[in-house]
Amino acid sequence: MATMKDVAERAGVSIATVSRVINNTAYVDPGTRERVDRAMRDIHYQHNITAQLLAKRSGSILGLLTGNLSDPFFARLAKGVEEVARKNGCRLMVCSGEHQAEIEQSGLDFLINQGCEAIVAHITRMSEPDILRYAAHNPGLVLINRYLPGIANKCVWLDNFNASRYATKYLLKNGHKNIAYVSADLMIDDQQHRLEGYLSAMRCAGIKVPPEWIISVPFDEEGGEVAAQILLSSQNEFTAVMTFNNVMAAGMMSLCHKRNIRIPEQLSIIGFDDIALARYLHPALTTIHYPIERMAKRAATLALILKDKGSTSPRANKFSAEFIVRNSVLSLVTKAEIRPI
Repeated sequence: MATMKDVAERAGVSIATVSRVINNTAYVDPGTRERVDRAMRDIHYQHNITAQLLAKRSGSILGLLTGNLSDPFFARLAKGVEEVARKNGCRLMVCSGEHQAEIEQSGLDFLINQGCEAIVAHITRMSEPDILRYAAHNPGLVLINRYLPGIANKCVWLDNFNASRYATKYLLKNGHKNIAYVSADLMIDDQQHRLEGYLSAMRCAGIKVPPEWIISVPFDEEGGEVAAQILLSSQNEFTAVMTFNNVMAAGMMSLCHKRNIRIPEQLSIIGFDDIALARYLHPALTTIHYPIERMAKRAATLALILKDKGSTSPRANKFSAEFIVRNSVLSLVTKAEIRPI
C-alpha cells in the first residue's frame, strides 16, 4: 500500500507538503499541488479519511506548539495551557518547533492532522505570510508571544519593549551608565523588542551605545557563560548588564563566581522571564516577571472559543510585565539622589 512518504518521493516534495495538500491546511503553490495530485494518482495512493474522522470525533484535542522543551519558560507556558485543557475536558497534544521554521510548520501540520481544531502556537521563525495562511484555514489557531496585525484578535503577546526600557531605566536611576546588553543570537520579535527598549532608555539618558556593548550569544546557560567571558575581557568598565533571559543571567553569574567577580558589588545583573530559578540564585536575581502562565491560559481559552464560534468580541490581549527587585543590582548613588523612573 502506498504511503505519504512514497507520494512525497515521487512528487519531489516533503511529507509535510503532501500533508498540506491532502488536508488543505495551508496554502500550497498550484504547481506543487498539481505534482502531488499527479503522484497520488500514479501510485494509487488512498488517504485514510476514516481514521482521520475517528480521531477528530474521539474528543476535543487542544494542541500546543511550543519552543525548546528543555527551557523552563516553556514548561510554565505548557502548565497554563494544560490547566485550561483540564478544566474544559480536553486532551492536550504537545510538540516542539525548536525555533526553526520548517519544524514549526511540520509541528502545525502534525497537530492539525491529529484532529486539533484549537491550537496555541509559539511560533518564532515561520514567516508572517505562512502563518496568515494557516490562520485562514484554522479558526482556532492562536499565537502566543507574537503579534501580527493581520490576525490581532488571535494573538496574545507581551509588551517587551516597555519592560526592557523600564529595567534599563532602573539601572540608570541607580547610577549605572556603562550598561552592557546580552542579547539572543536568534532574530525573533522578543529579541528585537527587548533590545530596542534598552537602546531607547540609553538614548533618553544621553548615552550612545557602541556596538561592542551589545553581545549576541545563544540564549541558554552556556551562552550566558560565553557572554560573561566576553564582557570580563572587554576594555570597557561595565558596572551592569541586562540579559535577554534568566538562564543567560544564571550562566553569567556562574562564570562570575568562578572568576571571583562579586555580584552586585562589581557587576549588577538584571534578567528577564522570572523563572523559578531566579529567586534561588546567589544573589537572588532582579528580573522582569513574564506572566506567561496567565498569557497561556488566555490563549488556550481563546483558541477553544474560536474553535467553537469562529470569532469572538474584540479584546486587548497585550500583557504587561512586572519588575521584580531582588538583590543583584547595586545602587551607585545615595538615597537622596535617586529619582523616580
